[in-house]
Amino acid sequence: MAPSNTSSAASDVLRAPLPTLTPDFVAEHYPSQLRLVHVDLLHRHGERTPVSHRIPEISPKYWNICAKGNPLHRDFLKAIGRDTESAGGDGTDGGVQWQSHIFKNATRSSGTIFGVSSAAAQHPSDTSQPTEATCGFGQLTDTGRQSMAALGANMRELYVDALRFLPNTLHSDNKSDTLYLRTTIYTRAFESLQH
Repeated sequence: MAPSNTSSAASDVLRAPLPTLTPDFVAEHYPSQLRLVHVDLLHRHGERTPVSHRIPEISPKYWNICAKGNPLHRDFLKAIGRDTESAGGDGTDGGVQWQSHIFKNATRSSGTIFGVSSAAAQHPSDTSQPTEATCGFGQLTDTGRQSMAALGANMRELYVDALRFLPNTLHSDNKSDTLYLRTTIYTRAFESLQH
């Protein structure tokens, strides 16, 4: 019942295909007589875990598919002094205690299931256990990171390499006029934008 923690599981996920930017594709969709003057790209964050533990009968309690992203969160918490060692923890919690600082697992209950808070409920058939790869609620998964990196690479190939709308590198003197990035306050949105 628990999601796999292998990297092959992430690559087997169905995703919307990005177009292959062949010269014929670019010529057909971006005619040379037209001049590109502005681009707005709006997208949602990458694949994430559920924002709460609502249906334990079909959803594992622990989503162990964030092995690559969790070290980033730990480094962030160390930088602001909120890691488990700074908080007096012994660091042997299987990678779960530090997540509660950002993802607030205990507050994401959606009622009572099996006589306990839904955040703590675990169906008898659910064999998932917390590990170093356990995601918090609403956290961008490793698959989400991969899909955002693929989207970013595709956008760079189109707008920098093929159409030459943006320069290869942004210099400090023209960043504000060339590129404007915006995101919501959620960690998964920041990380999606970063990739």
